[in-house]
Amino acid sequence: MNPDIKILAHRGGMERAPENTIAAFRQALDDGADAFECDVRLTKDQEPIIIHTGFDRDDIEAVTGCSTPLRELNWSDVQTLKVMESNEPIAHLDGVLSFVRDTGLPCFIEPKESSEALIPIVVERIHQSDLVDKVDILTFDSRRELLLQAKQLQPEIQTSVIIINPMANFLKAAESIDAGRVIIGWSRINHFCLYNFFFRSLTRKVRQLRAKGIAVEGGFARTRHDVEWLLRHEIGGLWTDNVPRIREFVEALDR
Repeated sequence: MNPDIKILAHRGGMERAPENTIAAFRQALDDGADAFECDVRLTKDQEPIIIHTGFDRDDIEAVTGCSTPLRELNWSDVQTLKVMESNEPIAHLDGVLSFVRDTGLPCFIEPKESSEALIPIVVERIHQSDLVDKVDILTFDSRRELLLQAKQLQPEIQTSVIIINPMANFLKAAESIDAGRVIIGWSRINHFCLYNFFFRSLTRKVRQLRAKGIAVEGGFARTRHDVEWLLRHEIGGLWTDNVPRIREFVEALDR
């Protein structure tokens, strides 16, 4: 496989293990992922936990089976919960950072709320763990203020921006927030394919970013067609829920 192509595990690779758990991150490591992503929110007592919710929505029933909103739960309450259909506990950010420190596997953290407290807590934990070179904060371009806040608190922090509008000026979006990485699509590759079919601009935009030292990745890759299309347009990283399957597709296309 082309060693320049990175394969990154969304929520730790949620088809391979319970999402957003230490077990999933270990599985991503075993699967040879180049990095993993997780989601972070605060409990009532302001502890950063790893859990996926809608942005600024604290309903965690789909993930845990618990009908109590997260805003009403302390960390001690959350510790009694398990990820649905598993025996895996909800992870704490400190546990994730310890995993990164022990294994060296890079991590991307997506903040799932706009509270004033979350970004300072996340940035401080990253800094205290001496993991500024291994942990990246990412979010959508529409929530760029979170990335700007992180940079203001810690200029060395790594940030990535997710762009879901294929008509956007990718380079302008990245440079305006000093992001080191652009991820296109994030589950919506199809409308990028359609747009590029008519305007043929994606490769040009990718080359502009790479010329400035900005990495470009696409997500989510699910099929061989997804992989082929992304690589044909010189995109160097593939976000996926299943790392081994996507690696197989990349290797097959390399032959």
